[in-house]
Amino acid sequence: MFFGKRFSGYRGETFSGLDILVLSIIQNRDGISGYEISQVINRKFKPMWRASPGTIYPLLNRLDDKGFVETEEFIDKNNRKKKIYRISDLGMDRLKEVLKDNFESSMNTLGDYIRTIVNAWLPNENRIRGVMSCFPYHCAPIEREFNHEDYSLTNIHRIERVIKDLKFSRERISIRLEDINKEIQKFEVILKNLLEKRETNTKTIPIVDDDEYVNF
Repeated sequence: MFFGKRFSGYRGETFSGLDILVLSIIQNRDGISGYEISQVINRKFKPMWRASPGTIYPLLNRLDDKGFVETEEFIDKNNRKKKIYRISDLGMDRLKEVLKDNFESSMNTLGDYIRTIVNAWLPNENRIRGVMSCFPYHCAPIEREFNHEDYSLTNIHRIERVIKDLKFSRERISIRLEDINKEIQKFEVILKNLLEKRETNTKTIPIVDDDEYVNF
């Protein structure tokens, strides 16, 4: 599994794919709990892989021991003890280093690897594409060179596959754009309400120039 793959880091340290993923999630969501990290991973990689407490918490402890994350414990509103994680400056530096040196090249082949593995138990093509869509990288470049004179079934099936992939990508992009537009509209309403409240609840302070100040 890709999450177990080791990537060489700064000063000879190595990171697993899961180390990198968890650090990236913590970087993007400052003050996140271990449970929330598991939920993020499970939403993105379901049903291909599921993050369990027995995997995530030992990993977080290891990152904490190495100084890559900082932890904060407090009692939440339900009177339960809660621990949240933030990426440290050291963790940020190490993450940037390992991504720069290793990750991009490895991601180029990840798509083919996953497709090969999941094809045995996800024969439905739409489900395979759904799994693949959780990755932010385009791992398998579409073949653009085709023999326009080759009417063999092999060549025909290749072109059919490309058309299916492109249509699926178009559908996914349309869904994401729709979600983005909904988010924009939501925040525009919030902004409008805040501006109206500010206009209603704040008073304008008149600016007095020098002459008026003398005669005040």
